[in-house]
Amino acid sequence: MLHLDRILDGLDVDIAPFAICDIRRDAGLVIQEDRATSIHYILAGEGLARLAGGTDIALKPHTVIIASPGTRMTVTHNDTHPPALPTPNCQPLPGGWELATIGDGLSGVMLACGTVEAVHRQTTGLFEFLRAPLVERVDDEPAFREPFHRLLRELAAPMPGTRALAQALMKECLIVLLRRHIDDVEAEGHWLAALSHPQLGRALAAMTDEPRRAYTLQDLADLAGMSRTAFAGAFKAAFGQTPMGFLAAVRLRRGADLLATTDLPVKTIAGRIGFASRSHFSRAFKAVFGVSPADYRERPADGAGRA
Repeated sequence: MLHLDRILDGLDVDIAPFAICDIRRDAGLVIQEDRATSIHYILAGEGLARLAGGTDIALKPHTVIIASPGTRMTVTHNDTHPPALPTPNCQPLPGGWELATIGDGLSGVMLACGTVEAVHRQTTGLFEFLRAPLVERVDDEPAFREPFHRLLRELAAPMPGTRALAQALMKECLIVLLRRHIDDVEAEGHWLAALSHPQLGRALAAMTDEPRRAYTLQDLADLAGMSRTAFAGAFKAAFGQTPMGFLAAVRLRRGADLLATTDLPVKTIAGRIGFASRSHFSRAFKAVFGVSPADYRERPADGAGRA
């Protein structure tokens, strides 16, 4: 069982002034922070954020996106045609803020964009093991919206004590997001659980990033900087399953995603996620999901498959 209090114990939070990105309908903006975790809040309008791998995130007011360093997103009003990517027209605002206007057309989507540093026990970044952006709609969550808008107002008009208050408000917002997200730890590759176990987290991240690799228990123990016996015992104690059991679960979840979102042949999917053959993949898949990969693919979209 993952306890939020354990994660929050010793969590230090710092932030930088935000920028307002006004992306017009005739343009797009590439957003990428190479060295910091970025946070984006949709203030107005609707749009689309396309990740480098082709995944799309729908943008509507009160959507929050937290992305780990290096995440590249192209933000546009829609995806009907490749957007122009003009140089933003930037104007300084009070408090170290900046207004970036992109394009000359009608209003499209407006975001508040900033960076956040959240460090667990002075060693591990809160989002260090986040493998894909965390996306939450908070239109029904005043517990996030109210402190976040107070945070924006505080940063826009700084006074004595602004930094301490802004840090406290951002931490409050992060707690709300983590409360909403805590039930999805299994689906997200244990990125939250890894915070309390940074050595194990290195092995978790490798399995999540490259599940097709033919890892041995020794390979994973080496990544964690532990002996094989110590690693296997610590992993089972922390996550309730063996390292190889976790790897199998990651592969099957990835296979289910590919079945639902692509037309790739089952044999190709099996190879991409680390199974030696289609038959091996099919047996393992049916044992977990109760249906064959082909039948899973034919299930209606609201039943977790693709029509």
